[in-house]
Parts: sequence; structure tokens; C-alpha cells
Amino acid sequence: MRATLKIAEFIMAAKPPAAARQRAATALCDTVGVILAGASEAAAKIIRRTVVAENHGNCRVLGTAVRASAADAALANGVAAHAHDYDDMCFVSMAHPSCALVPSILAAGEITGASGSAVLDAYIAGFEVECCLGLVMNPRHYHERGWHCTSSIGTLGAAAAAARLLGLDAPSIVHTLGIAASLACGLKENMGSMVKPLHAGMAARNGVMAARLAKAGFIASEQSLDGPQGYLAAMDSQKPPSALADAATDLGSRWEILDSGIAVKLYPSCAATHPPLDALLGLKRRHNIAADDIAGIDVEADSMTPRLLIHPRPSTPLEAKFSMPFCAAAAIVFGHPTLETFHMEKIGDPRIQKLLPLVTLRANRDFDAAAHLSQANVTVRLKDGRTVQERADGARGYPGRLTDDELSTKLLACAERSLTHTAALQALDVLRAIETRSDISDLTQLCSTVSESQGVLERDFIERKS
Repeated sequence: MRATLKIAEFIMAAKPPAAARQRAATALCDTVGVILAGASEAAAKIIRRTVVAENHGNCRVLGTAVRASAADAALANGVAAHAHDYDDMCFVSMAHPSCALVPSILAAGEITGASGSAVLDAYIAGFEVECCLGLVMNPRHYHERGWHCTSSIGTLGAAAAAARLLGLDAPSIVHTLGIAASLACGLKENMGSMVKPLHAGMAARNGVMAARLAKAGFIASEQSLDGPQGYLAAMDSQKPPSALADAATDLGSRWEILDSGIAVKLYPSCAATHPPLDALLGLKRRHNIAADDIAGIDVEADSMTPRLLIHPRPSTPLEAKFSMPFCAAAAIVFGHPTLETFHMEKIGDPRIQKLLPLVTLRANRDFDAAAHLSQANVTVRLKDGRTVQERADGARGYPGRLTDDELSTKLLACAERSLTHTAALQALDVLRAIETRSDISDLTQLCSTVSESQGVLERDFIERKS
């Protein structure tokens, strides 16, 4: 129990430094944007019409006029956050952290009337717990065994964040983590389908539910994480369950959110495509390359990348996000990939179809020694006999590289898919000063300022389904 209690005490009492709060505020801003962008996607709509319709409540589903229970709002916002695969990444937990953490803190924050600073501290607590688990469990848990860490680890992070906002004491947080451990799941085989964003929604929902159950007195085993048949053993952790004690001791003495950070996505596709895309777009710009000039595009990346980019000939937008041939072809034909790039008509574009068989992807094990999904080498062979090449070390949105302008531009482009232009600008202003806000509901209310006609249609549909 000592390791889990140490984690619980950290969740309850951690005092993050100002720089950590700044990183968390960036993650919150980015994730609110991708939630608003994803609210109109099919997966998000199905969730609202089948699950959220069954339970009304006081927590807002962003980008809509719908209110739901805390758990269901977290579910709906989590699915929307991950619907475009445009949300951030952590290369320690190997999860998309914010698509579960942010819906969890928004829901828990609304029901508790939490301040912006409290919400940021809860985010950091959840993020650090995820990294603590990731250091023990990966790479085997993610790389070799097929678990999708966004859900399998993210559920515990979301639970930690919710428990912090609900004001639980350390013993109750131990039970929260135990409940969450039995709710955690998520299979990588479902990447490229609607189930992948469902993983994020379920992690957020189950995290909130675990904290609320523990607050009400629900009891779990105190050895749920590191017991002989506990979470780490069952999920085939890289290190033995006993290693959790050493990892937990590190909590609060350093901050993973500052050391390794959060990678914000500037393209709405799998993170494994981003270093190659940066390199390819740089080559296109410098050498004025057009689609008809290309004889071949060869991409080398670490050995994890081919396990993620499993759709060489995508037939759906979700598959296209996990296709190096499509992403490379789209970068050449359309330029910087945007949300609109991953539409069916773009997949079927004859120029794209002509380029797909010219793109190859292979693993270069020399890249495995570096951080996961950071190294890539792109070689473009041209019909005139020239060969041009570029190496990428990380991507533009990786920690320390993202600019304020890039973040604001992404937020507004995403938000205006659900909000009015005025509301999107107001939301950006609130997010820029989130640490000073006395109530997180200021933000969620702004992010529910949909057009009147859209709000009426959404409410009517939900009411008919319920």
C-alpha cells in the first residue's frame, strides 16, 4: 500500500511551480480548442444521442447547448477531444494526456465551483501520476502488448485529477485509484476507428466516476495498483510492481510536465506522422516540389512508427490519420495538413491516389535510442534525377517549440467550428488568463455559446432520443 499511499498524498497536497501551471494552461487552451472542433464529428454526436441523452445534469458539453451529469459530460467532451486526433501527446506516459484530463477537470471543476488555478493544479497532479505509471509500465505495456495508454493509463490520471478537485483525503484517493484501475482498458487494435476517441471519453468518465464513488465511501483494494494480481501485473508492466515505490518517491521532487513536457499537435493526424511531415513540408517549400515532380518519397522513422501507421491505403478519414502515404501525399498536394485535409473527397483525389504507392515507410532502429516518435529522415526522389533529403529531430509543436501565435491560431480555427467568432475570441481571452479566474464555469459557459439555431436543433434531437 505504501506506494499507492505516496501517490495519493502527492495528488492531495502537491504544490506545482508556476512554470508547471503555465504548461498546464497551454494544454487546457489547446484541448478546449480540439473539443470544440470535435463536437460536430460523428463519434461525438453518437455519444450525445445515445448516452448523454439518458441523463441530464448541470455540466456543459462544450460546443453544444447540452448539459449532462459530470460523468457523461466528461465522456462526451473526451470523445470530442480525441475525435480528430489533434490533441496533445506525452512521450513518457505514451498517452494523449489532455483528452482525458481536461474533460475530467472541467466536469469536476463545474460541480465543485473550482477556480482556474485549482483546475490547473488538478491537471498537473493527474499528468504527473500518468508519467509515474508510464515510467514503470512502458515501453512494453504500449509498444509490445497493444494497450492504448490514453485509456489504460489515462483513466488513472483522470481519476487523480478529479479526486484533487473533489477534495478527497489520501485514503479516499487510494480507493479512487483502485476503482479506476479496474475500469481502465483500451486496445490499440481499435486505432483508426471511432473506438479510439471513445477510449479518451471513457477514461475521463471513469476517472470522474471513480473519484465520486470514493467520495461516497466506495472501497477498493489498497493493493489494486501493485498487488500480485493488480493493475501493473495484469497490464504487463515493463518493470515489476515493486518498482512503483521508487517511481512514486520521485513525485513532487521534480516535475515531468517541465522535464519532458507536452507535445502540442500542429497537424490533425497521428503524432508519428509529425516529424516526417515537418521534414517533407520543408523540402517542398525549399525546392518548390509539386506532385508531378515526384518519383518516390521514402520515410525512415523509429520502429514504433510502422506499428502505429497501419493504413497504407486508407479508405476513411480516421484511417487516413494513421497513414504515412496519405499524410505525405496530402502535404505535397494540399500543403500544411488541416482538419479539412482529412475529408473523404481529399482521400479520393486522383492526385493523392497517384502518389500513395510512391510513399514508403520503414523502421530504422538507429532512431530507437532517441525519444519515441521524434526522429525521422525523409528522402524525395524527383523525376528529373535529383534526390533531396531532410532529417527531423522532433516536431514543431514539441515542448519548448510552440509559439503563442501558433497556439492562438489553432484554438480559434478549432473553436469556430462550434462557436461564434465573438465567443471564440472571448474563450481565448479567458484561457489566456485562466489562472486568475475564480470559477471554471466562466470558461465552460462561453464554450457553450453556440448559435441559437444550432442550440435548438441539438436540444430537440436530444429530447426526442430521450
